[in-house]
Amino acid sequence: MKTAIIYRSFLGATKKYAEWLRESIESDLFKSGQIKDNRLREYELLILCTGTYAGWISLRGYLKKKWDTLRGKKVILLVVGIAPVEDPQSIRAYEKIPEYIRKNIQYFKVPGTIRTSNAANVKEENLQPVLDYVNSLSA
Repeated sequence: MKTAIIYRSFLGATKKYAEWLRESIESDLFKSGQIKDNRLREYELLILCTGTYAGWISLRGYLKKKWDTLRGKKVILLVVGIAPVEDPQSIRAYEKIPEYIRKNIQYFKVPGTIRTSNAANVKEENLQPVLDYVNSLSA
């Protein structure tokens, strides 16, 4: 399955997760804004890697803007942040994505870091649920 990983990273953890995914999945890796719609159309699976900042998912606007191009494709949203997935702030951030998009994507949240504090939380093994899901698409 032709796969693209698109990321936006401010503090480095999201970029690290995107690079680890690239090492584990045959895919192309892009910073958000580096890939045009005509090229996006070539991919069957798109993995968007983004951070949460103050209850806001960084690539939410990108996801909404590109949805006409992404619709009908397999889309994974991998969100990196300090707050766990069940935290009310995480839930609110996710719910800011329109429901018509949320119903058609697979969502994962993994631990992030602020500068060097909590850096030990950013581990390649956190990606296992994402990798399991991607592998299930090929089965």
